[in-house]
Amino acid sequence: MDPTNRRIRKIDKDSQRFVAQALGNTNLTLSDYDMIHTVQHRPGITQEQLRKKYALDKSTIARRAAKLEAGGYIERRPHPEDGRRKQLFVTEKGAAIRNAKVDAESFYYEWLTAELSQEELDVLRPLLNRLQLRSRDERRQEFVHLLKLYADTHGGQSSAKG
Repeated sequence: MDPTNRRIRKIDKDSQRFVAQALGNTNLTLSDYDMIHTVQHRPGITQEQLRKKYALDKSTIARRAAKLEAGGYIERRPHPEDGRRKQLFVTEKGAAIRNAKVDAESFYYEWLTAELSQEELDVLRPLLNRLQLRSRDERRQEFVHLLKLYADTHGGQSSAKG
């Protein structure tokens, strides 16, 4: 049985819905915001690197990059070593919308935890940190261990790398 009853995911979905409404009609999806965030933290990332990171097909990444470029959120520049590839960089407009998203998320989580006592927060924060670090570390390894475990326990439903 799921010990969290998927509550973490449900809270995350609510926060995403709040952010989308708080930021108004930007014509951006949550996936667009995520891509802007990634590009801001990895200036010069290529579309191929994004494709691998998000496990999406080339056309999906290309369409999203074109949409964000047309909206003025990112710019694509030729790769200095290979003119066929493009590097992505966040514009001022992109950085501003990314910062607005982070601010709205922070506001939501401050509101969400406002009724918790300091003692409860002192227990919750280290637990969330442990979970986030475990998740991050496995993600950085491209979920190779988790995908294998899933395939082993769910009858080969996953195509684990390795």
